[in-house]
Amino acid sequence: LITRRYGIAVMVVSCVFMIRRAIPAAADADLLGIWISAMFAMYGVGYPVGHTAVIGWFSKAMKNRPQGMLMGLFASAGSLARIVFPICTGLVADSFGSDAVFATLATLLGATLCVLVAYRADFREAIA
Repeated sequence: LITRRYGIAVMVVSCVFMIRRAIPAAADADLLGIWISAMFAMYGVGYPVGHTAVIGWFSKAMKNRPQGMLMGLFASAGSLARIVFPICTGLVADSFGSDAVFATLATLLGATLCVLVAYRADFREAIA
């Protein structure tokens, strides 16, 4: 559970770093360096840690029951997200700008983190 929260928290921070208005000195800062750091935090640390923790959690929650269908649904949802989310991202970026994309992502990930923290006892019971 801690690794999942850590992964989501890193992804929230990296999204915030990609919002130009969130960094007060963004005009004077090395924006390429900030962007590369945020991308590394998102895809080099946050996503792998969070994704691995989620798969492990599903596996523990299923215990001795067959896991094939659940893992298949999980993989299918990931594949569908790779198709749908770029389209949605493009629409949001065209309509509201790139800062809105990262603000939306940070908000959704932050809400997920809040739910995870609020219901941590229930999650722990499910995998105990």
